[in-house]
Amino acid sequence: MKIAYLVFGIVCITALIITPNALGTMADYSKNVILDQFQLKINQTASEPNHISVKFLNVTEDSRCPSGVTCIWQGESTVVVDITKNSQDLGNFNLKIGLGDKNATVQIPGGYFLQIITVDPYPINGTKIQLSDYLSTFTLSQAGVVSPLKQFKSGTSAQQVQCNTGLELVIKAENNSPACVSHSSASALMYRGWAIVNTTVSNNSS
Repeated sequence: MKIAYLVFGIVCITALIITPNALGTMADYSKNVILDQFQLKINQTASEPNHISVKFLNVTEDSRCPSGVTCIWQGESTVVVDITKNSQDLGNFNLKIGLGDKNATVQIPGGYFLQIITVDPYPINGTKIQLSDYLSTFTLSQAGVVSPLKQFKSGTSAQQVQCNTGLELVIKAENNSPACVSHSSASALMYRGWAIVNTTVSNNSS
C-alpha cells in the first residue's frame, strides 16, 4: 500500500512539473514571422495562409533612376494591390519601394503585414517597360510577439498556428487550443494523452 501511495505521489509531482511548462507557456516571437514570399505579375492573385489573398493590379509610378544614368535621387516605384481576407475585400492599397520609403508595407487586420520587396524589371535607359512585363515580389508576415493563443483568438485555426523554430505545435486535449512546446514536452504530452501533436504544420524559420 505504501508503495502504491509513493508511485501516486511521484506521478502527481511529475504532472505538476510538466503541465505548467508544457501547457501554460506559450511561444512568443521577438520579430515578425514570415509566412510566405511570392511573386505576381499584373492581374495575378496569390492565395496566402490564413485566408488572405493578394492581387497585383497596377504600377502607377516608376521613377526609379535607370541603370547607366546618373540621378540626383534613386526614385521610387508604386504598385497597387487588392487584398482580401476571409472572403472580405479590404480594398486597394499602394505599396512604394524606394530609398528610405516607409510605405512599402501595409497592415492587414489580424496582425498581418504585406510588404513589397522588389519590382522587376529594373528600368534601363531608353527602354520602356510594358505593364505586362512587371513582376513584383512580396512577403506576408505575422506581427511579432504573437503567441499561439493570440493567433488562435484572432481567427487562425488551431491547426494553422505558426510555431517558432525548435518548437512543435500541439493541440490541448482539454480545450482543443494550440500550444508551442519542445519536442520532448510534445512527446510527453502525447504519451499521457494530454495533447495531440499536429503533424500537418511545419515550424517557421527565424
